Amino acid sequence: MDFKDYYKTMGVTKDATPDDIKRAHRKLARKYHPDVSKEKNAEAQFKDLAEAYEVLRDPERRLAYDQLGANYKAGQE
Repeated sequence: MDFKDYYKTMGVTKDATPDDIKRAHRKLARKYHPDVSKEKNAEAQFKDLAEAYEVLRDPERRLAYDQLGANYKAGQE
């Protein structure tokens, strides 16, 4: 499985605040929601966005992701 850069997925930097992450999630969730978006890959992008948000919004998961980088596996808590 390829490494997923959650910061890139969310469109934020590594020093983003929790509020920055929340705002980015809301904006992108509206853009890529499968019921709204006409883009062919909207559902996949929406799922990637949800996965990234689950990790980056949780301080412990985010710290583990930052420390492990490419070795981080979602759901390994």
